[in-house]
Amino acid sequence: MNRIQVPIYELENIRVERDGRNNLKIGKFQFHRGTIYGIVGPIGSGKTTLLEILAGRLSPTSGTLLFESEEFRKTWTGKIKTPDDIWFINGSLDGYKGTVAEFTKKVTPEAQDRIKQRYFSSQKDVTFWDVSVEKLSRGQRARLNLIAGLEADSKVLIIDDYGVNLDGYSRRDFSQKIISNTRFRGTTIILSTTELNVIRSLTSVTLFLDNGHIAKVRSAKKI
Repeated sequence: MNRIQVPIYELENIRVERDGRNNLKIGKFQFHRGTIYGIVGPIGSGKTTLLEILAGRLSPTSGTLLFESEEFRKTWTGKIKTPDDIWFINGSLDGYKGTVAEFTKKVTPEAQDRIKQRYFSSQKDVTFWDVSVEKLSRGQRARLNLIAGLEADSKVLIIDDYGVNLDGYSRRDFSQKIISNTRFRGTTIILSTTELNVIRSLTSVTLFLDNGHIAKVRSAKKI
């Protein structure tokens, strides 16, 4: 089989149990390369849990997850060694003390110059380059986090609560950047949201979660 036809993720009989209850229960699902997926559901439906499993941040209670046809490697203590090819955005950099320049150098050293040129060279934005991240608004921190994720050039970009701290203009701008990232770099992008309208025009495949189950899957002709 052609490599591009091999699913980037394969899930089978995935379960996450917390406090004696199933927080997540997925029988079988595949995520394919170069596709934008949306995970939609109310708070508590299992969206973040699913993304944490895909990002290698959480081990399921039972079941099998394959990333590029292999299970995640683990340390001798059982901790997952998250592949560098997966980039996970969860939160808005709360608590980070360094400057914007220091943040980009730390998380995307190979892309720092490109990020500065593309996003912080205009007269409007150049002053932010040496500003402390904690002095930025929540929207500005969310924007910086997305910039780093898009420019990291990973195989998979996972974004929890997409657009929650962005205004309408920024969300439209980043939606176009996400589409371009998939189109020209072949990145697989997985977004979660509580509101379908946030990603309706963006995703090619949408999974609707309800109480930890995939209630339905909808496809759209995108990209």
